[in-house]
Amino acid sequence: MIGIVGGTHLLENEILREKKEIEVQTPFGVAEVDLGVLDGVEVAIVQRHGRKKDKPPHRINHQANFYALKSLGVTKVIGMGSAGCLREEIEIPAIIVPHDYIDFFSGITIFNDSLVYVTPGFDEELRRVLLTVAKRVSKLPVIENGVYFQTRGPRLETVAEIAMIKNFADCVGMTAGSEATIAKELGIHYAVICTMDNYAHGIKGARVEYEEIIRKAKENAKNCVEIVKEAVKILAKD
Repeated sequence: MIGIVGGTHLLENEILREKKEIEVQTPFGVAEVDLGVLDGVEVAIVQRHGRKKDKPPHRINHQANFYALKSLGVTKVIGMGSAGCLREEIEIPAIIVPHDYIDFFSGITIFNDSLVYVTPGFDEELRRVLLTVAKRVSKLPVIENGVYFQTRGPRLETVAEIAMIKNFADCVGMTAGSEATIAKELGIHYAVICTMDNYAHGIKGARVEYEEIIRKAKENAKNCVEIVKEAVKILAKD
């Protein structure tokens, strides 16, 4: 079974057939998971912000979400998200499949009672699948590599913060770093595909408002969903 973890834009798209909503008890709490069929492939979907959109970034229980997916037999997970663009030379909207990430602030782990060190990172095989499909079906430009900088939500970044982190990263978001870390600790292959829907605060003089981010993310959601649908088919065959 393939896993999908989606954010705001996935919430607006009913993509499953034979949908079954379940709650999975885990050592880290309860996780909401939607089971169903996506273009003939059995998938498990986690809405990271909750079915009721009541979980802001700092309250997402990544440990429970990914533990639940693993308990259901999921070994590969595609993350979907919206990110702010840190590069003036990139014309947005665009698709990016990050190859690395920076996450100094979450301190997230499943290993609270044992001394375990895990080298984090995105899964390169999943990245290649997403890129291959995106280049073929995306209506938006596709950025092959990039560093995702995770900040601690729910607040957006200041102009000064963006001026600093743009020296080290290509896009900015609030969730993918944590998801990648927990997935790696649990032995789950994970990669993320993001729509860059807006320039981060101060890039090209942009002033960022949450409502505008959501509006643009919705506009570009269908493009991202189509990429994921095709990628899931390929992963299911593998």
